[in-house]
Amino acid sequence: MTQLNINSIAIIGAGPAGIASLYEFLHTNKDGSSTAGGEQSTNPKFTKIVAFEQKDKAGGIWAPSLDKADLPIPPQTILNTEKYNLPDVIHPVQDIPQDLSKATVENPISLKENLTTSELEWRRSGVFPDLFTNIPTRFTRFSYVDNEPEYLDKSRPIYPFLYLQELVDRFENFIEKERLYDYIRLNSTVENVTKTEDGKWSITVREKDSEKNTEKWYTEKFDAVVISNGHYTVPNFPHIPGLAEYNNNFPGRLIHTKSYRSEEEFRNQKVLVVGGGISTINMLQYIVPVAKQVINSKRGPHLVFEWINDALNSTGIEPKPTISKIDPQTGEFFFTDGTIEKDFDKVLFTTGYHYHYPFLRDQHLKVIDPSNISRVGGLYYNTFSIDDPTLATVGVAVSTLNFHTIEASAAAIAGVWSGVRTLPSKEEQYKWEEDLVKDRGNNIFFHYYTHLKVKKEFIDPLYQYAPSGRYHPLEKDEAYLNEIEVGINSIEKLFYGLKDKTLPKSKTVLPVSVA
Repeated sequence: MTQLNINSIAIIGAGPAGIASLYEFLHTNKDGSSTAGGEQSTNPKFTKIVAFEQKDKAGGIWAPSLDKADLPIPPQTILNTEKYNLPDVIHPVQDIPQDLSKATVENPISLKENLTTSELEWRRSGVFPDLFTNIPTRFTRFSYVDNEPEYLDKSRPIYPFLYLQELVDRFENFIEKERLYDYIRLNSTVENVTKTEDGKWSITVREKDSEKNTEKWYTEKFDAVVISNGHYTVPNFPHIPGLAEYNNNFPGRLIHTKSYRSEEEFRNQKVLVVGGGISTINMLQYIVPVAKQVINSKRGPHLVFEWINDALNSTGIEPKPTISKIDPQTGEFFFTDGTIEKDFDKVLFTTGYHYHYPFLRDQHLKVIDPSNISRVGGLYYNTFSIDDPTLATVGVAVSTLNFHTIEASAAAIAGVWSGVRTLPSKEEQYKWEEDLVKDRGNNIFFHYYTHLKVKKEFIDPLYQYAPSGRYHPLEKDEAYLNEIEVGINSIEKLFYGLKDKTLPKSKTVLPVSVA
């Protein structure tokens, strides 16, 4: 493959994937070696690194906005299109001002902020105050971040997990320690990414000032781009006949789990929870104890965690198949088994999120059949754009070891872009993709790796592209993979304890003395 000459890098998103990428590039030496785990490089390969983050702080979903949530449901005008299941419809692209050719970060074009379209960015985190992690503490960190010994105390009520604030603190402390904010531009949304004739990437940025309701637009060029905008931003709403008109006739009843903040709005309510995954479980364990009646509608069994299938048929939850239609006049919900339910006070969608790259405007990457189970086409090992080696993604792979897969992708990009490693031919990369589609299918399972296979099938293959001298992402933690199984058993016990009220919720929220 042609040798790359990369000095400047734009990173889109400063959540876990963006932070890991930024860290990796700052620790890559000019000779293609790495100082990861130690001090930043004093002879860096990459001379300009900028991470663009649309929120007012870094951390992605672990930078929560607990006092304010995104819209519970898209606006009625969008629902009326009957295309609310498409990410490009509920998250429309911004109209880019004309003649930005001379607008720079130092001399931008200033405009009044469009508050309506700003809300449709879905930029706020979907985590809620009572949330605790469902992956053991050792694996909710990068290998170069300390594993605090106090979190390994087995007497902790939520062992082996972390309270929300503990994980937030872990991120914030790491960002501050590594001085990463020196390289992050906050309140900055990347609206367009285009390859120019000179071989550079032109990035169009909209920087918001919410206090003044203004925004500044400018363009900037880079040699390479990392897409790390996460997988938990744009909520997925399945298309259901009658739903749009139902919302118009019965406003205030529909909500997505991204906007959930407390079980109190479900107290003494008849609730329909749509979905059958981890987020469904997260909601039900709090809603069942306070609701008047809870019905769960899901399309099929969970294919990864079998215990979820039993949990969704347990006491306090009435199982239903998928919804075939809604009568918007009577409020009746028709299910595919022929049953009918009505008079729901709340309908909660725990139906996941979209992969979404609106700034690429259908170039380079393709989301196959947009939904919560989509595949992102055009990537080699879920990381490198096959179409253009100066474009890469971090955070597309899905695993119980997400932090370590993120680290592996970021390290591989650093190795290739520093010039010390080279990718195989495009033909070989496309063949890898085609073979995996045949093996796993053309959906999200293409990106999924269990903790039993992720090292051999994802991390090890990517590690071969890491900078020279860069230690293996699982070097410190591989011996503790059994903790994943401990975690699976623990999350099941916590679910039943909370749902059946044998475990007080006060035991699973951060004690006041620690806050």
